[in-house]
Amino acid sequence: MRRPDWESDFEEFVLAAWQRLRRAAYLMTGSHHDAEDLVQSVLAKMYASWPRVRNTDVYAYAWRSLLNANIDRSRRRRFIEVHQFPEVIDQPPEPGIEHRDQIVDLLASLTQRERAMVVLRYYCDASVEQVADHLGVSEGTVKSVTSRALAKLRVQPSSAIPEGNRS
Repeated sequence: MRRPDWESDFEEFVLAAWQRLRRAAYLMTGSHHDAEDLVQSVLAKMYASWPRVRNTDVYAYAWRSLLNANIDRSRRRRFIEVHQFPEVIDQPPEPGIEHRDQIVDLLASLTQRERAMVVLRYYCDASVEQVADHLGVSEGTVKSVTSRALAKLRVQPSSAIPEGNRS
């Protein structure tokens, strides 16, 4: 059975985008497992619609899909207390990993929209124009929402911000 021509394009996209989407999803969800599930569901939907969307800005489509999927996930989410064992880490930690939980907690204090814009703008190094394009809003909206979000983060108790990282 012959594979459709567009499948190799999709595979290239997944290889190029997977890590950034997963990291952004982690910052939005605060959970590695939820982030992986979120990215998997977005990529599965993109695969189904790839012949239609492959000639558009697929990265903008992916970011927008990720944001929408996260909003849907948070609306459906029901909290059930589950005791989890710590993940086994078999590689050296990334720099700054000791503050990751604090960063995730700080981001959790933001709304979904604020969090998405802050993650895209400052973690993924997207320009204001790119964030606006990815999320389908104006550049002014990106500037005002990220400004408010950063102001919220600045008023968090000082104990939540690691000593060496204050600015």
